[in-house]
Amino acid sequence: MIRFKLCVFFLFLPFTFCALEASAQSTDSWQQVRQNKGGTITALWYDIDPFIFNDKNGNLQGVEYELMESFVKWIKEKYGYEVSLKWKNASSFENIYAEIKDARVSGLFGWSFFSITPARQKEVRFTPPYMPDMNVLVTNDAMPLYNDKTRFLDTISSLEGYTMRHTAMEEDLGMLTKGIDIPISRQYDDYEILKRISEEKNAFGYVPLTVYVVSLQKGIKVKRQHLFATEREGLSGIFPRNSDWQPVVDEFFHGFECKRIASRLLSKYLGAEIGKIIMEDPGTSPDDQRSAELELLMKEREIVSQRLVNTLLTAEQDKMLRNISILVVVIVIIIAALLYNRYRIKTELSKLLLQRNALIRKQNRDIELINRKLHMRVLQAQINPHFVFNSLNDLQYFINKGDTSVSLSYVSRFSRFMRELLSQANDPEISLMQEEKFLRLYLDLEKMRFTGKFDYVIGIDPDLPSGLSGIPPLILYHFAENALYHGILNNDTAGEIRITFSYENPYLVCVIEDNGCGRVKAKALNDKRALNESTPYKKLLEERIGVLNEETPGRITVHVEDLMGQDDDPEGTRVVVRFLVNSSMQNSAVFEY
Repeated sequence: MIRFKLCVFFLFLPFTFCALEASAQSTDSWQQVRQNKGGTITALWYDIDPFIFNDKNGNLQGVEYELMESFVKWIKEKYGYEVSLKWKNASSFENIYAEIKDARVSGLFGWSFFSITPARQKEVRFTPPYMPDMNVLVTNDAMPLYNDKTRFLDTISSLEGYTMRHTAMEEDLGMLTKGIDIPISRQYDDYEILKRISEEKNAFGYVPLTVYVVSLQKGIKVKRQHLFATEREGLSGIFPRNSDWQPVVDEFFHGFECKRIASRLLSKYLGAEIGKIIMEDPGTSPDDQRSAELELLMKEREIVSQRLVNTLLTAEQDKMLRNISILVVVIVIIIAALLYNRYRIKTELSKLLLQRNALIRKQNRDIELINRKLHMRVLQAQINPHFVFNSLNDLQYFINKGDTSVSLSYVSRFSRFMRELLSQANDPEISLMQEEKFLRLYLDLEKMRFTGKFDYVIGIDPDLPSGLSGIPPLILYHFAENALYHGILNNDTAGEIRITFSYENPYLVCVIEDNGCGRVKAKALNDKRALNESTPYKKLLEERIGVLNEETPGRITVHVEDLMGQDDDPEGTRVVVRFLVNSSMQNSAVFEY
């Protein structure tokens, strides 16, 4: 896991540097601020509670955050300059230090609990320290409290060290373990180090005194050894060596107001007593140092005792909650048993009711299916007399003309037509071959009646699947009849009807095209002879197709379009009828003709 974190860190480190460098370019030097009566500075930060961190709402707070904000306010009050402070998260302690060390701009500051060391003073500038800097040696809580250094050093070879890379704590740990070969794990967060020490029985490490106290308040179980504590000049912020902000920074941080603010902030974030202990100088005499140590020890015990009390209270609350939970569970079980018994009886009655309802629904579906089939038969039977009526009219026409041979020929064709009609009368579906034969019989009869008035062509795509069926009878007849009576016969010249069949999986497509007068002229003529409608069964056919589409949605679709010439003159009508063969995904039928 640690190796994974290291890989991710070094992968994104260059991008972080680029982002920080770009943000730093907008900072101003002290000279620019004085000339412009204001400007912008940038503060880089990395999370370390209680010095600078995000609260639960995502807002920055902490000792160093408020101290830097106080510095900006002080500039406003002291000099009257409006300085804008921008905070940038540097993602790690190392990023801040590297950016400040290599910065070429002036108004850039870094905050993350920095210790003042001689090596760092050669690379960056420090603000005057705002609080003492002490690192303490901590061990796992199960380890004994050592009273002399020799005993601890005798056992150190069996321990494992934890520290934060490139920090004063790492230097202290290095000095303590100098010449001793022990495993040392380097983490990137003080509190992560403390958590690891609390989890590993033989773990130890250095952490800042303030962080140690906060960790006790957070409930992390570690122990402070009263040995090998280290002190440095103090804790500070950092800024670039070429920065001209040193004079104004020294003026603020050396001032009494800064010390008062720092003391107030430590009391705010650590508690009044802890803040006082950390900020006060323990003195140089053994008695003063012993007094300060005793005061700190008493506060540690108070924190641990309070934590123990809280743990006992929590355990007592958990016990009470557990007893209440058991009681609630028993009551729930009793109620559940009663409800289950009632539910079982109700379920048995409901099951009987459901069985009867299912039987009734099945009977209703069967009745609905029978009704639908009867409705289809009625509609189809209503359409059949229309064919017979027209054919008998034709036969009467030839007999009246006295043309015996033509009449006999017509009777012969009419008989074949009637046989085909009767054979389809009870069939819900016919094949493409039957449909073609029926259309030819009908059009041949009409050609005998209207000699020289029209001709017809029926074409079938050779790639059509063989034996294709599923065409409801007496559907295409209606459109062929419309093409003849409304289109061709309303023209003064001879016309032609073209009927073609093709296959567009899963549809059988029939196109009926005529070169008649067009729909507009046909409608005008039909309006004049409304009482003598030549194709009066249009509504019946529409209803029949509607019933078919209810049974199988989109089974039949109809599209009608006008054929126009170069001068937008009507040149006939095209009707495209699609029959669904093996799919139900189609739109409802449309009737316009």
